[in-house]
Amino acid sequence: MKTKLIMAASVAAGFILAGCNKQLDKAPCYVETPGQAELSLSLSGRMQTKATEVGSDTENAIGTVDVFVFFKGGEYDGRLDAYAHFDAAPYSLSATTGDKTIYAVVNSEYSEAVLGAVSTKDELLAKLASLSSQKDNSDKPGMFTMIGSVNRTAATSNALVAGVNSVTVNVDRLVSRVRLLKITRAFESGALAAQDFSIDEVYLSNVVTVEEYGSGHTPVADEFVNQLGVPSAAYDAWLHKDVSSSLANGASISFADASACMYAMPNLIDSDSEETPFTVRNTKLVVKATLAGKAVYYVIPLGAIRSNNTYDIGELVITRPGSSSPDKKTEIASCTFTVEVNPWTVVPIETENGKYVI
Repeated sequence: MKTKLIMAASVAAGFILAGCNKQLDKAPCYVETPGQAELSLSLSGRMQTKATEVGSDTENAIGTVDVFVFFKGGEYDGRLDAYAHFDAAPYSLSATTGDKTIYAVVNSEYSEAVLGAVSTKDELLAKLASLSSQKDNSDKPGMFTMIGSVNRTAATSNALVAGVNSVTVNVDRLVSRVRLLKITRAFESGALAAQDFSIDEVYLSNVVTVEEYGSGHTPVADEFVNQLGVPSAAYDAWLHKDVSSSLANGASISFADASACMYAMPNLIDSDSEETPFTVRNTKLVVKATLAGKAVYYVIPLGAIRSNNTYDIGELVITRPGSSSPDKKTEIASCTFTVEVNPWTVVPIETENGKYVI
């Protein structure tokens, strides 16, 4: 299922073919066929996490839309043919005929002047989106940068073919999402079960803060925050959840979808490290708790996390004391993981019986 992103109107693009596009002082004059093509461009999102579940309004929100039309094939392959920035409807765009690759960038942090200076597809895809810019007008996570592309031939008006001049661009968020939906205390030791226990906070550690528009960015150490499991207040809105709740043995805490969500840029590093000073490593989910007055940590490595995927832990079952370090994996026995990847793609992180048991 594809979720239509709510817009005031579809993005309509009229491709004017009679000469060089006036927007393109730096692009070659490359007219394949005289005439005019009317293309209708709309945006769709591969946003669903399950067949009956889509992203929230904040996760799906569209603000600005920047459209790039690049030549496809031939001498000018990858060169810009047309560009336009939209804040609201109506939407219109001029370009030449022929084979094109059309990119739509939603909610870019870059100004129209910066994006308008892009002259090639490679230059666009090398742009970096920052985690700190993924926020709405109230500085809460949202208005996520999304990008997508489609290859189409811009046909003349006297050669309209069904489907050719109607263009849908599927856009994906660049961020990854992590959700912990439930925590259950199930200490097996009677002595531990009698101790005071509370869940204090939940957060992500070793988080990458930038991603290329073209995806696949290789991060360096300076691009990570919450290094070694130490949270940074500057990124709390995306990476941190206060809980501060005592928990009796056998009891659970559940989180609503919105309060369970944390957001990070993709991190394709799936290997762990305990080296200091910090070196690049995988992203982890950290649950900080207090047991008998002492801080303990339950640390779950997430492996490689990818754009537009949500990584869900349906239930974390705590059966014993945690680690003294917020960066050291909490060892678990007889635990296997099931990873299922589907478009917007839910990736459950669980044990064989549907729970992550520590």
